[in-house]
Amino acid sequence: MSIALPGRHRRLIYLAFAFLVLSGLVWLGGRYGLRSDPELPHPLEAWALKLHGAAAMLGLLALGSVLPQHVRFAWRARRNRTSGATMLSLAGILILTGYGLYYAADENLRPWISLAHWASGLVLPAGLIWHVAAGRRRKKPGS
Repeated sequence: MSIALPGRHRRLIYLAFAFLVLSGLVWLGGRYGLRSDPELPHPLEAWALKLHGAAAMLGLLALGSVLPQHVRFAWRARRNRTSGATMLSLAGILILTGYGLYYAADENLRPWISLAHWASGLVLPAGLIWHVAAGRRRKKPGS
């Protein structure tokens, strides 16, 4: 069984994570870049959060779709373990902090959980690029 994701599956994964990152960036822009009054939220924030929630559901589906084969086969083959573990760790942090922000954060913890969430989200694209590049470097010709 091949570790590499088929083209259509790979493109859907990239699309889901692009939607996640872009909606998060729109929220960050509304929250920290576009506010004219620091006491009032920018109207873009609410829409960005709704889109980001939808993107999170797609991201969870995308993550779940790679676990049974891609992650399991690559781990057994000892391929890209460092970059793969980094991606899974970032995903775990984002899932836990996203859950915490939505359901569990009290007002004292919310700023710290939020910072951990969006900082991890900003690192995610670099982690994905690293993981893909590492996989392509190791790919044998003709496979």
